[in-house]
Amino acid sequence: MFERIASAALVLAAATAVSAQTASERTVADPNATIQERRLKQSDPFAISAGSSFSATTRSKNNTEPSTSYTIASSIATDVQDAITIIKQNHVGGSTTNVGDLTKSGINSMLKSLDPHSNYYDAREYRELLGDQQSEYFGTGSTIVSYTRDGKLETYVIATHPGSASDRAGLKFGDKIVAVNGRSVDGVSSMEIRDLIRGPRNTSVRVTIERDGSPLMLDLRRDRVPQPTVTNAFLVKDGVGLIEMPEGFSFTSYEDFNAAFNSLKQAGMTSLILDLRGNGGGVLETSIKIAEKFLPAGTTILTQKGRSAVDNRVWKSTNRSPEKMPLVVLVDAESASASEVIAGALQDNDRALIVGEKTFGKGLVQSVLDLPGGTGLTLTTAKYFTPSGRSIQRDYERSGSYAYYHHQESEDGTKESKVASYTVTKRQVFGGDGITPDEFARSEEATDHRIALLDPIFYFARQNQAATEVDADTIARFAEYAAKGWGLNEAATIKDAEFVRSRLQYTITLSRSGIGPARRQMLSTDPQVSSAIRSMTKAAAFVRSPKNQTISSK
Repeated sequence: MFERIASAALVLAAATAVSAQTASERTVADPNATIQERRLKQSDPFAISAGSSFSATTRSKNNTEPSTSYTIASSIATDVQDAITIIKQNHVGGSTTNVGDLTKSGINSMLKSLDPHSNYYDAREYRELLGDQQSEYFGTGSTIVSYTRDGKLETYVIATHPGSASDRAGLKFGDKIVAVNGRSVDGVSSMEIRDLIRGPRNTSVRVTIERDGSPLMLDLRRDRVPQPTVTNAFLVKDGVGLIEMPEGFSFTSYEDFNAAFNSLKQAGMTSLILDLRGNGGGVLETSIKIAEKFLPAGTTILTQKGRSAVDNRVWKSTNRSPEKMPLVVLVDAESASASEVIAGALQDNDRALIVGEKTFGKGLVQSVLDLPGGTGLTLTTAKYFTPSGRSIQRDYERSGSYAYYHHQESEDGTKESKVASYTVTKRQVFGGDGITPDEFARSEEATDHRIALLDPIFYFARQNQAATEVDADTIARFAEYAAKGWGLNEAATIKDAEFVRSRLQYTITLSRSGIGPARRQMLSTDPQVSSAIRSMTKAAAFVRSPKNQTISSK
């Protein structure tokens, strides 16, 4: 499978968090930037069809209360089938109506009248959703991105997953995809190409690439490709570790996190930055485990309140040997749901300093319900509340979908309500509007000029892979190149030299060493990471708090 794909005009989030999931495969946009493309999204970033992380919890396997999901599913299926039968028999266009599309549209319209985050998934999407929860997918294991040159869309391989079919076949950075199974993909977006390439496990796909001006046909066999949710873990500074988790939480995410944590600790880590920027949520139980690692036994992590008794629950730490190193949690406007649970729990218990930008504000819990025919629902069944009693959820009833997802004021002109609460040391915090960081740190500005620079940066780097350092002369040559090929103002490009240097160095490192080293290089100079490092002294004060020095007997 070719993962993480998007038009180059919409790729600005990937290097901030290599995370923009697509409908069915974890696929990266271009990891060639650190500014916020995510803010350009106009669709539901939590719907699988829109490409962002799904946030849900499953009902406990130990629950003895009878489940009503089968009855609900049967009732829904019967009602929808009756409606479709009437439409097909009587509507003027009924004979040519696509039943699947009609079913999906009807159910989703019904669900959206309830809340923004309940969704219906057809059989293919539902399989992909469940695969995301297991941190795996089936494919060929390449990362592809679309760029535009001379007004024409072209798609290139920028990386391969180690041990995957693409890796074994020798696909590499800069290979241009020209055909799939004999069909030309000239001018076709990377999203569409992904749909042509993906398919069932143990099936084959023929991909034709262009390398050094010559075509090369490769037969690739689709197989399981693991997708770790820890995308990077390294010492960003002496003693300061950074664990990046932008992918959302699956059932295996805690094991990934714990392995990375222990490895960094052995390497000399004495304080940690947990980077949850871009993390749209996922499996709640996993996020609980991550928060619990730093909170002493008896400490409240989260309260969940729903309509049914099975959906009412209080999570408390059972950890009698919590980690006590200073901790900073990095968040942004796309940190949502389960990642907000971590931030809220650690903030309310004064265990970590939250740095970055205000989080999304998704505090609705979706339970997964199987439907007949392999389809499924994620239905909102409860709400999240932080230990101090704060609701994470922003208001959605007084605003349209666009305003809700873009943090705009409601249609009646009022702002989301904020309710004051207090942390264990009586610091004032607010609910009803996501998690507000303790220290604000802005991401890079996504100017029109910077967005326009991304295409020429890729092509220039592709031609200069042998370069080892991006100096003033390199930037001057690039500015001339971008002016001639893309009509970009040469003086404006040189004025934005630091941005150009960072992105060129990233892309050249990507071409030579792969996503991991390139991403580490980018994070090392990330302004929000730098703010997190400077805030570590304040985070250390929380560790010395009496609340975090003792084990509660409650």
